[in-house]
Amino acid sequence: MSKNKSFSLQLLKNFLISTLIPFMLVTTVIANTYSRNYNKDVHILLNATVDSMISSISTYLDELQQITLLPYYNDEMYYYLKNLSLDHPYENVLDEISLRRNLDSNMSFVRYNRADTNGIFIVEGNRCLYYTTINTDQKTLVQPYDYSAQTWYKNAIEANGRCIILGPHTPDYISPCDPPVISLVRSIMVLNTREPLCVIKFDINTSLFDRIFNEFSFHVDSKIIIKDENQQIIYTNAPLNAQDKNALSHDLPETKVSLEDGIYKTYSYPVKDYPWTITILLSNAQLRSRTSIVYLAALLLYLVGVVTAALSYVTVSKKMVRAIDSMKSIFLAIQNKDFSKRYHYVSNTELDELGDSLNQTVIQLENKIQKEYLMTIQQKNIEFHALQSQIQPHFLFNTLNNFIALNQVGQRDSLENALYELSDMLRYVLKAPSLVGLTMELEFIEDYCALQKLRFSDRLSYEIRLNTPVSTYRIPKLLLQPIVENSILHGIEPCEHPCHITIDVSCADEYLVITVSDDGVGCSVEEIQNSIGLTNVKERLHFFSAQSRFEMESAKGKGTRTAIYLSKNSLEERQ
Repeated sequence: MSKNKSFSLQLLKNFLISTLIPFMLVTTVIANTYSRNYNKDVHILLNATVDSMISSISTYLDELQQITLLPYYNDEMYYYLKNLSLDHPYENVLDEISLRRNLDSNMSFVRYNRADTNGIFIVEGNRCLYYTTINTDQKTLVQPYDYSAQTWYKNAIEANGRCIILGPHTPDYISPCDPPVISLVRSIMVLNTREPLCVIKFDINTSLFDRIFNEFSFHVDSKIIIKDENQQIIYTNAPLNAQDKNALSHDLPETKVSLEDGIYKTYSYPVKDYPWTITILLSNAQLRSRTSIVYLAALLLYLVGVVTAALSYVTVSKKMVRAIDSMKSIFLAIQNKDFSKRYHYVSNTELDELGDSLNQTVIQLENKIQKEYLMTIQQKNIEFHALQSQIQPHFLFNTLNNFIALNQVGQRDSLENALYELSDMLRYVLKAPSLVGLTMELEFIEDYCALQKLRFSDRLSYEIRLNTPVSTYRIPKLLLQPIVENSILHGIEPCEHPCHITIDVSCADEYLVITVSDDGVGCSVEEIQNSIGLTNVKERLHFFSAQSRFEMESAKGKGTRTAIYLSKNSLEERQ
């Protein structure tokens, strides 16, 4: 009963290692890969969208700057402003009226044809030389008002004709005041002396930004914010309360910001050639929900896989455990010289076919032990020990455990081939006559090595070289297996790196030479030569032909070489 439990636990362990854990890792990797690719796509889309936004804003600001240059484009307007600034009187009143109409016509045309224009002001010192605003008939200039004392006026003069942009501010020189506006300010210069004549101030609202940003959308809730160099909020496409405005009205080095309606990821981009910054806020919760869906799908797939694999494990493992336990009981009975036990069909798999072969093997083995050994007592004892050494349960137990592992990982073709190889070996051990063709012996060795490779995997490779025709030679059955087994047990099993076994058949003078060599750890020749397996080989070899020779050499760290020399004359006499 304890053995059954232990084998069941081993199956469960193999099930977890070979099925559940890899499946969990695969689903996790798939989900993480999708998450990384999704975030990468978000950044690509965001960068492309913001580049288009920045281009639109830059174009818009360039256009506004051109408007502040309007006095330079019209000679009459320029000279009229120059005379006003310098207090030069006009001799002809009609000329003055005409020039003022020209100025008013140009400026009013700009204001009336641009929905974003709140007002245009041309000032000098404490005088307003000209102004036009929305709802002009309802508004008046604040008097007196010292324009030259204002920071924006001073900055425009210092800019020496360059345009400066003012962040949100209240136009307190108009009564009643407009809501906060953005302004472009430029000083109009005397062309030849570069002396400032006056300052033109172009007040605009943010209505055009709504049109610009309505063209763009993101796949999650977002906010678009424009700030100036002083971190003042110039524009936002969504209303913000005072607390949110305060949180956004400073540098945002963090990648996330907490607002009243949730946490947002922040992405900031400078506007080329202008002291403005566009900040994009994307809803962190919605970004995470997109990737969470993938993780949930992966989890669902994992659970489906677990349930499917568990059902398969429950239905298959029980029958397999019963089949293996039945075979073990037969092998243990054979060890105790009891040949009465038989395998009963329990698994409906290839194991039943192996069990059928085992039943036939037990019957044939019993018959051979009882009836078919007609050689001398010495030959009986030698061959009995040789045969017994080939079917030791530890080799079969290891082989059956390897079959279980192949079945667990789903390598059904490999399992089927291995079952046929074991079946062929058992038939060969018990059905083949005492003397067999060398070709049959080499086929047996190849099957034996193939089954050993299931255990050692990449640590074992083998090769059979035929440098001479072998179809006509006959040798004692199971003569080579103990030599190959010795190489595996003492040369390859203790070794941690991949090893190779070579079985070479060639002719040297009057001898057929069979060499088994490996590149394992090497061993002590004196100790190994006295082992039961190699002792039987030497005794059987001498009994087969007194002219035969057995040679063995080994070096630590280099491997072992074993050679059998068979007289061709003896081989021909045995035909």
